[in-house]
Amino acid sequence: MSDKDKTLDTLRLKNLAGDLLRAKSYEESARESRIAIEGQIIALVDFDSDRGQKTVTLEDGTKIVVKKELSYKVNFEALEEERFPLDEDGDQPPMPTKLKTTRELDVKGYEWYRENNPDVFRIIAQHVTVTPRKPSVEVKVKS
Repeated sequence: MSDKDKTLDTLRLKNLAGDLLRAKSYEESARESRIAIEGQIIALVDFDSDRGQKTVTLEDGTKIVVKKELSYKVNFEALEEERFPLDEDGDQPPMPTKLKTTRELDVKGYEWYRENNPDVFRIIAQHVTVTPRKPSVEVKVKS
């Protein structure tokens, strides 16, 4: 690659970095505008409940649906230490909780097998699908 090509590539990268920063700025501004507009719509369509939904149909048939939901966070450790009144059978009442477990690949362990035990890796790899993620680009502006 010639010095001229390197210079052109550098200029292209500089221009593209500027374009990316402007696009991100527009995106952030659009997000802030969207949130503000949603707040105004919610104020106009408000209903006297902290959950549920209300639909308003405009003259042209456009439907605006406002949904309200609650988010719950629990201090499970503290809840488990509580003592509740016993039920009719003398037992603690069941807690309204559920336990979920998830399994995921230990990528470091998987890659360790690739490097240190290829025979085991080949067996494991038959059951693992690896696909590339979307590449990311970050531009940091010198302040």
